[in-house]
Parts: sequence; structure tokens; C-alpha cells
Amino acid sequence: MFAVLRTRGVPYLLTTSVIGRLASAMAALALVRLVVGQGGEYGYASIVGATYVIAGMVGQPLLSRLIDRSGRRRGVLVGSTLLATAGYVGTAWAAVQIPAVGLVAVAAAGFFTPPIEPALRALWPALVEERRLTSAFALDAAAQEVGFIVGPLATVAGIALAGVQGNVLLMGAIGLAGGLAFAAHPRLGRTAPAVGAPAATTPTTGRHGSPLTSAAFRRIVLTMAAAAVPVGALTIVATEYAALAGSPDLSSWAIAVNAGGALTGALVFGRFPPRASAAALIRPLALGLAVLYLPLAAWMLPAAAWLALAFASGLLLPPLLTQVFTQTPLTVSERHRTEANAWVVSAFAVGVAAGTLASGFLVQLLPAGLGVSAAVAVGAVVGALGGAQAGLRALTPPAASEGPHPDPSLSESAGRAD
Repeated sequence: MFAVLRTRGVPYLLTTSVIGRLASAMAALALVRLVVGQGGEYGYASIVGATYVIAGMVGQPLLSRLIDRSGRRRGVLVGSTLLATAGYVGTAWAAVQIPAVGLVAVAAAGFFTPPIEPALRALWPALVEERRLTSAFALDAAAQEVGFIVGPLATVAGIALAGVQGNVLLMGAIGLAGGLAFAAHPRLGRTAPAVGAPAATTPTTGRHGSPLTSAAFRRIVLTMAAAAVPVGALTIVATEYAALAGSPDLSSWAIAVNAGGALTGALVFGRFPPRASAAALIRPLALGLAVLYLPLAAWMLPAAAWLALAFASGLLLPPLLTQVFTQTPLTVSERHRTEANAWVVSAFAVGVAAGTLASGFLVQLLPAGLGVSAAVAVGAVVGALGGAQAGLRALTPPAASEGPHPDPSLSESAGRAD
């Protein structure tokens, strides 16, 4: 892991990517607080949050496909960053006052979220040696969790300093600064477009089309969507638990502590990478993640115990993400990698949105406390079902079962990345 950090350009890319993704890390809690803090209900807050996430789910693959096909990484990143910032401004102004306009604005903010995550993960093979890729993905996941620790705390500080509306404006400003700084790195300059290029092909994807033509990749996408449901439920669950405990700010600490557990998992996993293949580890990690979320259903526990459970529930998410992003390139052709990474990110976003939306209505409709238990239980069951279908054979494309097939275009990607 430390060898990856010493690679030229990596510290800058990781730092700016964290800042650029901080708006997304703040968004889940910030949007709920924006609505609830102005007298709105949890049901509408869930709709606002789900709109943001679903719009991002649609936008990330489309923006990433545009990068793959045009080669204009910097142009796409800068343009989407500016448009997302405009969406945050509209959301802060109209989310509660003019709901129709507010939903359009929050959809724009989500749709145009700059594809920093898929762009960076598609860049790793050009930055580090193949034997260090697992550590690189673990380091990437750890950096992402730093954002999810800072995000909720930044939301608390932003609300204290500027109110719920001013906090959303601050969120947009942070995303603007980070997105532009990330795009400014030389590695994010123009690269050769994939369309028409003599890219390598595999039996799972063909020369053209979408990475979704790969059956193994579709299993990965489904696993990620299911694994994200309990993660999405946590925002509403933590907010309701904090309300029941009589301490609204406890929700921010719960989400930050959960991210702290995830950061711990990422660092341990990166320091001691497993010997088993990514395809073999995805199912047990997904099942373990679902099981660790279940104890959060115990809403009657004292705050210290519940926060400890929130910490534990985050431990396995980065290891799961690391294995998923390690396996993804093995199931698609090289020319689809940025888009494939975006589909994984979007699948996770869909699960988060589903978890947020369902838990919002469960908490609103069921008696106090029971809604928390029901939301956690539903999320854990969905996560477990997704993990159950992610077996070794299902995640291994036919060509891979015959032995390793190096992608000749990988050696060219380092030259094109500049």
C-alpha cells in the first residue's frame, strides 16, 4: 500500500478525488436535514435523496461512456462539475419552497456528479504494476471512506455555520473545487477514444456494445445494488435513532463512525491482502456485510453501544468494493473499463437510493422504533440475497476459466493516459 502511495501523481489524485467526492459524501445526510430542517416530512426527504442518487445512477455510466468514446476525460469532468454545482444551488433554493423545481435541481446535481470514481479506477492499471492493483483499489476505497467520515461531520459544521440551505451551497462549492483540481492533473488529459480503436475483445462483451452483455459482470452489478440497500437505509435509520435518543446530531456521528469502521476495514485489507481470488471472496464478503448491519435494528440500545455496532457494520464494505473493482476488469473488455466501473458505482447508488427510500417510508408509517428495526431487517435480507447469487463460477467469465488472458491494450493504456 505504501509503495502505491509513493507512486508519482497518486497522492495528488487521491487527495483531489476525496475533495471532489466530498459533496456526494455530504449529500445523503445534508439533503435529509435540508428537508426535515425546514419542516418537511421523512417521506419527502427520502424522495429528494432517492432522486439525487437515481439521477447519479443514470448519469455516471453515460458520462463515463462519453469519456471512453470521446477520450475527453478533462472536458467531461470539468463540464459535469460545473453543471452539478448549478444543481446544488437550485436544490438549496427550491427543495422545500418549490418542490417541483427542487426535484429537477437535485436530479441535475445527481446526474452531473463528475465521474471521478470510475475515471480514477480506470486509471489505476496505468499508474501501478498489476501486482499492486489490489492494494491500489484498497487505498482508493480507504480514501473514499475518509470522505464519508468527513462528509457527515462537515454537514454538521456547515449547518451550524450557515443553516441547512447554506450547507448545501457549501457542499456544492467543495465539490466544485475538488472536481476542477482533480481534472487538472496531467493524467486526466485527453486519451485516445475507444470507438474505432483496435481494442482487445473477449467472448463476454464483443467488440462493441455495453459491458452489461457480460453475464459475470451483470452478477457483479446485482451484488453491488443489493449490498448497498442496508447502507442507504443507515441515513434514515441513524436520523430516526438520533431523534428517539433526543440528540439530532447523533445521526452525523453514527454515519461518521460507520465510515470509520469502513476506513479501518480498508486499511487492514490493504495491508494484508488475501490470497484467494476476488471472484471467490465477493460472496462471503457480501453476506458478512449484510449480517453486520442486522444488530442496528436494536434501536433501544444506549448510544455508545449503537455507535459501536455502526462502526462494526462498516468494516466489510471496502473489502467488498476492493474485490468487486478487482474482478470487474476481468469480466469486460479493456475498452469498456471506465463505463463498467461507472455501472458498479451506479448499481451501488441504486441500492443506496432504494434503501433510503424504503426506510424513509417504513420509519414514517410504522410506530417509533419499529420502523428502525424493519428498515434494517429489510436491508440486511436484500443484501444477503444479493451476496448469495455471487458465487465463484457465476462471477468468472468463460474465457477466464481457461487461464489468464492478459489484455494487450493494457500496455498501451499507460502511454495513452498522458
